Amino acid sequence: MHIQDIPPKPESDHPLPVFTVKEVPFRFEGDSDFPIRKARVGDVEGMLHLINGFAASNLMLPRGPRHLFENIRDFVVATDDSEENHSGPLVIACGALHVLWQEMGEIRSLAIHPSYQNKGLGRKLVDFMKKEAVQLGINRLYTFTMAEDFFKMMGFQPKEKEDLPAKLWDECSRCPKYFKCDETGMVLHLDR
Repeated sequence: MHIQDIPPKPESDHPLPVFTVKEVPFRFEGDSDFPIRKARVGDVEGMLHLINGFAASNLMLPRGPRHLFENIRDFVVATDDSEENHSGPLVIACGALHVLWQEMGEIRSLAIHPSYQNKGLGRKLVDFMKKEAVQLGINRLYTFTMAEDFFKMMGFQPKEKEDLPAKLWDECSRCPKYFKCDETGMVLHLDR
């Protein structure tokens, strides 16, 4: 996959493409195999592949390289260090904690490579971002998702869109799904 300046835009008259990813031999021997850390610029290509693969199937919003580079400090990744690609270990999962306002943040772009799903990586990424949010002084986390059940297991509660803070609506107004949103808004109150 080559880094593009603009994320792929599905044709409106054609069905969305099926998400395909590079096949990788999978091995799962425990948590230590998949370190979670803050993202680095060398992770952007792998993150683009994950995020835009799911976006092509209309499961999340697409992101371009400019967005990822400019917001790299928001992102965390999980890697499989046994699988090297041309820029280093294979990025198998990613997510972002975006600070919206005082005491308020949003979890975005949570994506797990299909070969590594149902192994607890999503939970580990969200837990990592929750700890980071507490350290930053954030006491409310929001997300917009199509994976409502997963976020409920993580303690998030669904909210009606009109019950969400105005700052979230400002973010929503720039979203390509603004007039036809199919995501659920959810909130989690963090203990300090």
